[in-house]
Amino acid sequence: MYIFICAKKLNKVYQVLHQCNLKYNVVMKKALTIAILLAIFFVVAFFSLNKPKTHKVLRVLSCTEFYVDFNDNEISDTNELVQLKQYDTEPQNYSQADILKLNYLGKNFANQKLLNKNVEIIKNEKTSVLIENSNVDYTKLLENEGYVVTEANKKTVSKNIKYATTLNLVSYNSKSNKYHKLDCKYAANSPNIEIIPQKQLPKSAQPCKNCFKDKENTSIKTQNYKEKTKYPREVYEKYAPIYKDNYIELYITDFTKYYYPSTKCLTTACKSLLNEINNAEQSIDFAIYGIDRQPEITKAILNAQKRGVKIRFVYDTNKNGSTIYKETIELAQKIKTNKKDIDYADSILQEETKSIKDAIMHNKFFIFDNKKVWTGSANITYTDLSGFNANSAVLIKSEIIAKIFLKEFEQMYNGKFHSYKNKTTENTTTLGKSKISVYFSPQDKIITKQVISLINDAHKYVYIPVFVITHKGFNTALINAKSRGVDIKIIVDATSASQKYSSVKFLRENKIPVKVENRAGKMHMKSIIIDDKYSIIGSMNFTKSGEQYNDENILIIENHQLAQSFKKEFLHFWTSIPEKWLHKNPGAESHNSINSCYDGVDNDFDEKTDMMDDSCNFKLRKQNLPTNTNQLTNVKD
Repeated sequence: MYIFICAKKLNKVYQVLHQCNLKYNVVMKKALTIAILLAIFFVVAFFSLNKPKTHKVLRVLSCTEFYVDFNDNEISDTNELVQLKQYDTEPQNYSQADILKLNYLGKNFANQKLLNKNVEIIKNEKTSVLIENSNVDYTKLLENEGYVVTEANKKTVSKNIKYATTLNLVSYNSKSNKYHKLDCKYAANSPNIEIIPQKQLPKSAQPCKNCFKDKENTSIKTQNYKEKTKYPREVYEKYAPIYKDNYIELYITDFTKYYYPSTKCLTTACKSLLNEINNAEQSIDFAIYGIDRQPEITKAILNAQKRGVKIRFVYDTNKNGSTIYKETIELAQKIKTNKKDIDYADSILQEETKSIKDAIMHNKFFIFDNKKVWTGSANITYTDLSGFNANSAVLIKSEIIAKIFLKEFEQMYNGKFHSYKNKTTENTTTLGKSKISVYFSPQDKIITKQVISLINDAHKYVYIPVFVITHKGFNTALINAKSRGVDIKIIVDATSASQKYSSVKFLRENKIPVKVENRAGKMHMKSIIIDDKYSIIGSMNFTKSGEQYNDENILIIENHQLAQSFKKEFLHFWTSIPEKWLHKNPGAESHNSINSCYDGVDNDFDEKTDMMDDSCNFKLRKQNLPTNTNQLTNVKD
C-alpha cells in the first residue's frame, strides 16, 4: 500500500515536470524565433545602409551629359547635371560632321541604356556610372561600343561614323526652322540645334542656302541688286596709333573706311599685334574668344613656335564643348599647350533668380616676353582686325602690367576660369603720363565698383562707343549724370539694339542720346571716355553677364592727351551717323545700313546673307518667306 501511494505521488511529480518541460520548450521556441527575426532584420538593415544609393536618370543631353534625380523629386534640377568630363566632346582629328554623327548615335545609346533607369554615380578620378540590377558599368560600355573616343577604340568609332553616314543626318534649328548639312558652319552654333535624319524633318523646314542648293529656293536671283562696287574693298592704314608715348599706344579701327571684311592685316591695330608676335623672343601667352580667317596672325604664331618661342593660350568653348570659331580648334591642334574654359562655362547660381547663367571666356589679350601686353575689344577675326568692325586696342610696354595679366592668365591656364579665379591685387601703376588700373571679371565686379563711380564723378561728358548695354546700375548712373548736366552720348551696334534685354529703348525714354550705327560693320568697342581724363578700354560689354560671369578684362587709363585723342575718334563716329538713328534702329542687315546687303556677311545672324535676307531683297519679303530679323538667336560679339 505504501509502495502504491509513493508510486502514485512520483507519477504526479513526473507529470508536473513534463508540463514544465513543455512550457520551457515553447518559451525557447518563441525566443529562438524572435532571435532569428531580429537577426534577419539587422542583416537586412546592415545591407540596406551599405547598399549604394541609386537614382533615376530623368533626362539625357548626350552620351556624356544627363540629369540624375539625386533629390528624388522627379524634376531635372540644374545642380543634378552629371558630366563625364574624362571624355573629350570634340576630339582632335575628327571633322565637325563626324563629331555630330557620333554625338547623334551616342545620345540614342544613352537614352536606351540610361533614361528612366536607376544608376549609381561613383565620383573619383574617372567618374563611373553603374546601372542598377544589371552589374553594368555604363562608362566602360560607352567606351567599348565606340560612342566616345579613346586610344583603344578608334576602329569602333570609325565604324559608328561610317554607319551614321548612311542615316542621312542633318542639323535642324527648331527656332529658325532651318536645316543644315553637318559640315555647315551653322550646323553646331545654336542652342536650338538638333541632329536628326532628314526624313524626320518637319514639312515646313527650310534648307540652309549656304549648304543646300535647292532649285526652288535658288530661283530667286539677285541680278537686279548688283554689288555696289563704288566702295573700296581694302584700305591699308599707315602705322600711326591715334596716341603714342614711350609706354602706351592706342589704336582705333575706323569702320567708316571699310565696307567689306578682309583676311588681310589692314589696320594699325592688326599690324601692331603682328609686329609683336614676329618680334617675340621667349614667350607669348594669350587669351582669346576665338580666331577666324586671320592667316597672317596664325602664320606668325606658328613661326614663333618654330623658332623656339614658348606659346600658350586659353580659349572659349560653348556649352557643347565647341567654339564659335572653328579655326580656334585647328590652332589648338597645332599648339598643344592650350586650355579651354570648362564645359558649360562654369554655371553659376544667381541668388535673386535661382537660374543658371552660362559664362564665356571673352578676353582678347596677348603677353609678349613678360614685358608687353596687347589687349582691347578686337577678336582675332577677319571682321574685327580688318577694320570692318569698330574696335579699340592698346599696346602697353610695361613689365608691371605684363605681370598683372600673366597672373590672370596663369589662373585660367591652370583651370581656374570664371568664378574660380582670385581677386586682382596690386593692379595700379603709373607709366609716364598715364596712371593705369587693370581689372578682371568676374572677380573684380568692375562696373559696380569702378565704372559707376567714375560716371558719378563726371562733370563735363561721358561718351560711350559699345556693342551692347544691359546693366541696370550702369543705366541709372548715366541717367543721374544727365540730370546734373553731364553731356552723355552713346553709340551702340545695330545687331544688339533690338535685342530683348538691350537698354537702348529705356535710355532713349530717359532722354539719353543713343545713336545706333548704320554700317555693314559693327560697333564692337567696349569703351568709355570721361572728361578728357579717363579712357576705359577692354573686352567687357556693359552688361550683367560681362561683370558677373564672363572672363573679361578692363583698363582704366588716366591720361589727358590719350582721352582727348579717343574723344576725337568718337565724335568722328558720332557725326558720321545720321540724326534719325537717334530715334530709330536701322537694322543690321538692311539698305539702311551702308553696304550690309552686299558685304557677304550675315550681319544680323539670322542665317541669311545679303540678298537672301528679306530686309535686303524686297522680292523675298513679298513672298512672305520665314523671317527672323528682329529675333536674334545667336548674336556673336
